[in-house]
Amino acid sequence: MVVKDKKIVMGLSQCAFETLSWIRFIEFLTQENSHLKNRLSEVIDQIKDRQSLAMAEHFQNQFIIKDDVYDHLLYDLRNQKQKWERLSHENKVLNQELKKNHLQLKDQIEFVKRDHQVMESDFNSYISEVIHNNHC
Repeated sequence: MVVKDKKIVMGLSQCAFETLSWIRFIEFLTQENSHLKNRLSEVIDQIKDRQSLAMAEHFQNQFIIKDDVYDHLLYDLRNQKQKWERLSHENKVLNQELKKNHLQLKDQIEFVKRDHQVMESDFNSYISEVIHNNHC
């Protein structure tokens, strides 16, 4: 029985650790998104053609959408963190709903990671092209 209890505590501890790591990661992405918006505002005056301006607007819209996604995800993650803390303080067993929710959050985090990498890469390519076209 003690071994089983120890495994439950370790499982709860790992899930709580993962959730806290995800919170820090999403907070980082929120800051990164802000940095990208600032970079866009720095170069927007250099944009001369309509197509590049349309792309700037596209990226601005993407940043707004990402802010909203990150806010909602942080809300969900913080709620999940509170549930883990409550379970560990009350020495309760992990239920199926919490496990399912944890796996869904894990999938969302993985998607957000990939999505951010693609968006950031596309944005940096776009900014490089804008700067290149205006300085060469």
